[in-house]
Amino acid sequence: TSNLPTFTVQDVNGNIINMQDLKGKKVFVNLWASWCPPCRREMPSIEKLAKSVDSNKVRFVMLSLDDNFDKARAFVKHQKLSLPIYYPAENLPGLFNVNSIPTTFIFDENGNLAQRIDGGDNYDSQSYRELLQ
Repeated sequence: TSNLPTFTVQDVNGNIINMQDLKGKKVFVNLWASWCPPCRREMPSIEKLAKSVDSNKVRFVMLSLDDNFDKARAFVKHQKLSLPIYYPAENLPGLFNVNSIPTTFIFDENGNLAQRIDGGDNYDSQSYRELLQ
């Protein structure tokens, strides 16, 4: 199904969260890896988008598919990004088994998939800000 999956992820401090707990907010999920050039290219625009929307209403889940989470952490630190990065705490749900990255999923407050973006994009745009209002 194309709803927000029941799926646990781990943050940089080792805290486990279930994506179901994010319901009630819009959720921006970006599947990326530090070795993926288009992922790295779009990150600054996602950072700008995140800073321009209401953080009480939107959650960003930057889900690293690196084989080692330390690589993702080092990349974000080096780029001075404040985006919250996560690592899968269990096998990826079907919806997130994508053929290529980056792939981005935007869910509405009810956990329904509002938009899926395959490949890189410029997220620092009015249309994405409106989608996340």
